Amino acid sequence: IEIRGLDGVNVSDITEDKATEYALRLKEAGIKVWSIGSPIGKVKISDDLDAHLDKLRHVCRLAKIFETDKIRMFSFHAAYEEKEKVFSTLSKMVEIADEYGVKLCHENEKKIYGDTLERVIEIAENVKGLYLIYDPANFIEVGEDPYKTLPALHRKSEYFHIKDVIAETKTLVPAGY
Repeated sequence: IEIRGLDGVNVSDITEDKATEYALRLKEAGIKVWSIGSPIGKVKISDDLDAHLDKLRHVCRLAKIFETDKIRMFSFHAAYEEKEKVFSTLSKMVEIADEYGVKLCHENEKKIYGDTLERVIEIAENVKGLYLIYDPANFIEVGEDPYKTLPALHRKSEYFHIKDVIAETKTLVPAGY
C-alpha cells in the first residue's frame, strides 16, 4: 500500500514510536508498505522551508520504519514564478532523502509547480535524483491531454496512481468508473 494516514492521522504527523507499532501490525497482517504518501511539498514556496525540511527528515525516518524506499511528494503551492527556488529546494530535498537511502517521488497535482506536463519535464530535467509519479487524473484536472502526457512520461515514471476523473466536470471517481 501507499500509506497516507493511520487512525485518522496523516502519516507525516505520527511519531516514530507509533510508526513502529503500526509497522508491526501491518507486517503481522501480511501488508507491505510500497510508499509513504506524504504531503511533503504541499506548502507555499514562501513558507518556512527549514521546518519543512525537518518534516522531510522525519518522514524519511518513517519510511525506514515502514521498510519502504519511496516517499510521494509535491512541488509547492504559489510557486509558478519561483522556478529556480523550486528546483533548488527540491534538489536539497533529494540530498536529504539520499542520506536515508530513500527515493523522493514527485506527483503531478493541480495548483503546485509541477502540475502541467511542461513543468513536470522541467523538474525532471533540473532536479537530478528525483523520481516521478504519473497521475493521469491530476493531469486531466488541469486540462492536460493524457494522450500527450502518458507517452512523454510513462518510461520516466517510478510508479503510477490509478484513479479517474470526469474531464467535463473535473470530478474524481474510482478508476474504470
